Amino acid sequence: MIHLFNRKLLVTESDPQQVGHVKDVLQQARISYSIDPLRCGSRFGQARDASMAAQFGMRYSMFNTTTFVYKIYVRRRDHRRARQILYGK
Repeated sequence: MIHLFNRKLLVTESDPQQVGHVKDVLQQARISYSIDPLRCGSRFGQARDASMAAQFGMRYSMFNTTTFVYKIYVRRRDHRRARQILYGK
């Protein structure tokens, strides 16, 4: 577990496949990480999607426009090495 004050943002991704790739690379390099998923979209948008689904008698997932953004953090001391492994910089 990475302490809140000892972490640095490495990547912000919205594609789950890319998040999986980053996780695999960090695990192979034995760099500990933490992921914070953040829901994008407002409560109004979620309520609108739910009411449209109920109105048309369809599943909520067909109208769901909510997406997630994943923030991946690493320890401060591992940040430079993680960037080099991921991006070659």
